[in-house]
Amino acid sequence: MHHTLLLVEDEDDLRDSMRDLLEGNGYAVIVARDGREALDALDRADALFCLVLLDLLMPTMNGWDFLDAMQTRPQFASLPVVVHSSAPSRAPAGVRRVLQKPLQPERLLAVVREYCPQ
Repeated sequence: MHHTLLLVEDEDDLRDSMRDLLEGNGYAVIVARDGREALDALDRADALFCLVLLDLLMPTMNGWDFLDAMQTRPQFASLPVVVHSSAPSRAPAGVRRVLQKPLQPERLLAVVREYCPQ
């Protein structure tokens, strides 16, 4: 079973706190600041991902564009995506779950455990 997540978040403090929470609970976390970095991470990663945690409102490449690009790659088209956003009503179709910012740590962990059981 794999326990590696891709965390895509442009806010440094939030990204760091989410990574710390997840790593403290036994998950490996690869981080990206925007959709472009996230695509690069997917393409070069040695790990199999169990989940993408995706912000929507980001510079360079936003979450919607990232999701479109990710779904054109056959090896990642079925990878589950959970959106975490301050604009949850704008989440694109096809995401597995939407979490409202500010995130509740226990809620985040509960959702991650659904897709990345330990």
